[in-house]
Parts: sequence; C-alpha cells; structure tokens
Amino acid sequence: MAKKPRHLKIKKHQPVQDSVQLPLVKQIIFWVIASLIPFLCIAAVEISLRISGYEKEKQSLFVEAPNSPDYLLANAKFIERYFPSFVPEIAPNAFLKEKKPNTFRVFVFGGSSAEGFPYNFYNSFSDQLEQQLLLNTQGLDIEIINLGMTAVNSFVIRDLSPRILAYEPDAVIIYAGHNEYYGSFGAATTQFGFTDSIRLKHTILWLKNLRVYQVLEQLLSWESETNGMTGVPNQDDGIGEQRTMMAKVIQDSNIPVGGDVYNLGIRQFEVNINDVLTTFKKQEIPIYLGTIASNLKDQKPLTDDSLAMSVFEEAQMFYKSGDFTRAFQEFERAKELDGIRFRAPSKINELLRTFSESEGIELVETQEVLRQASNSGLEDSTLFIDHLHPNDRGHKLMAALFFDALRTHPTIERAFHPNPIQPPQSISTFEKAYAEVSIGRLLVGYPFQKGISLEEELDAFEHIYQSYLQKSYIDSIAAVASKEQVFVPEALSKVVVLARQRGDTMAAVTHSYDLLKWQLQSINLIETTIEFTLNSGENEGYLINILHQVINDGNEDPRYVDLISSLYLLNEQLDQAEFWLKETERLAPNSPRLLYNYSRFYLLNGDSLKARTYYQQFLETQNNRP
Repeated sequence: MAKKPRHLKIKKHQPVQDSVQLPLVKQIIFWVIASLIPFLCIAAVEISLRISGYEKEKQSLFVEAPNSPDYLLANAKFIERYFPSFVPEIAPNAFLKEKKPNTFRVFVFGGSSAEGFPYNFYNSFSDQLEQQLLLNTQGLDIEIINLGMTAVNSFVIRDLSPRILAYEPDAVIIYAGHNEYYGSFGAATTQFGFTDSIRLKHTILWLKNLRVYQVLEQLLSWESETNGMTGVPNQDDGIGEQRTMMAKVIQDSNIPVGGDVYNLGIRQFEVNINDVLTTFKKQEIPIYLGTIASNLKDQKPLTDDSLAMSVFEEAQMFYKSGDFTRAFQEFERAKELDGIRFRAPSKINELLRTFSESEGIELVETQEVLRQASNSGLEDSTLFIDHLHPNDRGHKLMAALFFDALRTHPTIERAFHPNPIQPPQSISTFEKAYAEVSIGRLLVGYPFQKGISLEEELDAFEHIYQSYLQKSYIDSIAAVASKEQVFVPEALSKVVVLARQRGDTMAAVTHSYDLLKWQLQSINLIETTIEFTLNSGENEGYLINILHQVINDGNEDPRYVDLISSLYLLNEQLDQAEFWLKETERLAPNSPRLLYNYSRFYLLNGDSLKARTYYQQFLETQNNRP
C-alpha cells in the first residue's frame, strides 16, 4: 500500500485551549467596550456642551471687569454653584490680569466676617490691611483680593484654593471656622443631606465642574421648584423670603457637644483646611491663619437649653464680682453649650494652632488680641456688632494684626518704610447707619428673638428703620439703601451731592472717600474728590490715603504723584517725600514744581546748598515763562 504524501498529512488532535481562546478574548473586548460606552457618551455630551458654550459665564472664578479688560473680578455666577437658594455678595476687588513684577498679591478666604458684613467691603479688615500696606511700603503695587462670603465654610475654601494658584498669590490669609454647621455643605444643613461623607461631598464639588452635571442640577432644580421643594424653609407659603438668612439655614437647633453632628463639623474643618494648607505649601505660598473670635460676654446662648443659660448667668455673676478668670471660663463654656452653633467651637481654634506648627504657616492670634482690646477684657460688644461679626473698630484691629504678621514676609520686609499717616480711623455716617440697619434686621429675627410672629418681627424692624429715617439726611439715605438694597454707589453719590449743597464739608470728604472705593477708574470723580478734599482743610489724612489708592490702582498721572510728595513735605515726613519726589522725577523730570519741592526737601534736610541750587533752577523756569 502506497504511503500518503507528507504534505497531505493531517493533524488528528486540535488543542481545546486554542479553540476557546479567541471567543474568550472577543468576550472580554466586548464587555470592555460595552462598559466604556456610557462614559464615552457622557464625554461626547460634555464636549458638545462645552463647544456650544453652555453656561459659559459660570465656569471661571474670575472674569474681566466691566469696561476694564485688563482687570479681573470675582464672578458671582461662578459662586452660585455653592449655594442652592441665594448668592452671597463678593467684594469688588479688581486686580490685574497680568501680574506686574512689583506686585504683592494676597488672597483672603473666609465667611461673612472676612467679607466685612454688615459693612461694605472697604471697611473689612482686608481692605483696611491693603491701605496699611500702601502707606507703609514703597515701590510695591498692593492687591488684596477678598474672597470672603456669607455662609462659606471649609468645603468652599478647599474648592477655591487650587483655582487661585494660576494668579500667583504671594500670601494667603484664612479667617474661617464659624460656618462649619450651617454654611454651604455644612454638617447641620440639608444641602446634600443624603450623605455625611466628607470625601463624597468633595466628589460632588468636583462634579460641579462638568457641564453634564450642571445640566442635571438644573433639571433637578426645575423639578424641585415645580413640586414646591426648593430646600428653603417656608418659602412656598410666602414667608420664607421675608425671614433672615440665619432663620432659613437653621435645620438643627440642638447640636450638643460631642454629638455626631458636632464631631462631623470639627472633622470636616480639619480635613478640608488640611487639604487647603497642603495645596499652598506645595507651592511655597505663605499662609496666615487667624484664630476665630466671637462675642462671649454680651451674647447669651441662642439655644433654649437651660444648662447653657444657667452657665451664662453664672459667668455674669463672676464678672460682676471681679473674678474675671472664672468669668471667662464660664462665658466660654456657655458658648460651647450653645446648641445653635453659629459661633465656632473652641476646638476650631485648637486645630488652627496645631496647623500653625507646620513650616510656612503663621498663626495670627485674632481672638487673643480682640479679647485684650475690648473694654471688659473679654470679647464683648465694644468690638462685635452682634454675636460674631466684628464692628468697624474690630476690623481695624484685625487689619493691624495681619499687617504686623505680614511685615516679616520677605517682599514686605524689603519694601517696608514706616509711615505715621494712618487710614481714617472713623467710618462715615452713611456706613455706620447702613451697617446698623442691616444688623438691626438680623437681631429682631430668629434665633435672637423667639416666640414672636413674623408680623411682630417686621414691626420691630420697622421701628428701627423709622428711627434712622428721622435722624439726618445721611442716616435716612443709608437706611433706605440698606432696607431696599439700593446700589451703594448711587446712595453715596446722593450723599456727596447733598453734603456739598449744604456746605457739610467733612461729610462730603468722608463720603467721597467711600465712593471712590467703588469707582477708582472714574477720572472725573478722582479729580473732583481730590480738589474738594484739598480745599477742605481736613487733617485726618483722607487726601494722602486717596492718592495712595488712586496711584496703586494704576493711575500714574504726574500731578497726583507731585501732590502726594508735596503733602508729605508739608507734614515733614522726609522718607516718604523723597520716594515720591523720585517718582515725580521719573514721570515729569523737568517740572518746575519738582524743582521747588526738591529745594524744600533739602532745606528740611539741612542741606542749604542743594536747596539753593534747586531753588535757583526753579526761578529760572519762572523767568523763562512766556
């Protein structure tokens, strides 16, 4: 029998493994692709939404300032993502889009106390700090960007922190801790109340960057409004909108010390602020942490808890008997027992002091300084306008404290030149009345007043409001502006016009100073304010402060620089005068006024030869005039 050719030889056994390997690989690929399809679809929708410009105006923390594209402002539309039912005011601190080499830029984080409530932004400690830095440094542009906002807590600060890195901060100030329970994402709020997980809330905040998530949020918001479920208590009956924000946000009026909600508030602050500090430390940005202060002596517990009230009453008795150490301990204990937790627990300050032990973090003992500076030697109403917000004097003390802390910053240390001129020490009549009417509305409502109807609450406020209408024309304008939410520059403009018409010189000066804070780009306002203030004969430094602010804002008109050098010469402050004389020489090297001022400068310095030389040059310019 013939043999089969070798090339026709057929294998009798096919391995089983080879027969199933290909189908198994196909199955794996199929399931991988199938599992990726939802994510690919979401990515496609996300890209489409971005290309189409969906909610484009809400995506950036900072936007170009109106009519000033070289400057940036905090974007209120972006801030909406943190607050389901209202948008807090943000200080209109414009700063240059392109940072100059000689700029010292600081970002401030915190809640309403950092914002400056109930005052307008220019009376906050951050703006007072900026003015201190302007007066006491030479050759620096100062930018203090205040991101303090009502109801902001550590979750929001954590989310904002990495967003400012691109703007090259030279330092960061944090004054926060009061809003860990009732602020945005707070431990005692219903916002995202389905979870107590800190990291899950972080995830939600990250998802808010996606357009897809923003669409879903908007759809859910529409559905909630349709069903009358906005998350704001009593709003559907027409009452909620008339309640104060404090009354609206309280969902848990009894948060006992050591309870789950109490501990969650402490824990979230620790986790979030630790992440914030890590973010800035990696970039070697100095951090200044302010301890949190509140009114101890003159604010009884807001809770109905009998133990908290009895401890507070004991503290008052110890204070009256002169046992101030025991009084402080009991006032502090009464605050700790207050189950309505608007005032930060003492553990917040303990954490802040622990954080400050790390390199690159400086503790600023706000609480201790306010305690020592108060009339009673305890935190009281001489420095607080309510339960926790500093009054105008409190903000000035805080500004001085942060200024002292920043003096050791290398940039400030190199440029530091002490100046006896201070920012104006008193606030304007308008500002005082505006703040007092705003806080008056707060104090007649829950939780400061309990067991009264909304009608009684509104009647009590109306009585306060009417009292200001009957005081003076400035108080009246301020009261209306506060109650009716009139745009403050409009109200201030009215005050300035009336003050000038009535010959009320200092009122015109002080309120023009306030108005300029809103409109530093208005040349007409700058000119009229400088002229009026110069002719007023005021001796409280308003004009020098105005000129520092105007020049710092980028206006280097030689006339302004020459005027500020003349004012310093008039006050015989030679170190300051010399710097501004050199600035005038840079901008207008041959001006007769410069020659005359140099002759005065050298005469005050005791160099009569140089003084005579410059004076002769000045006379020659006068003789050569046509």
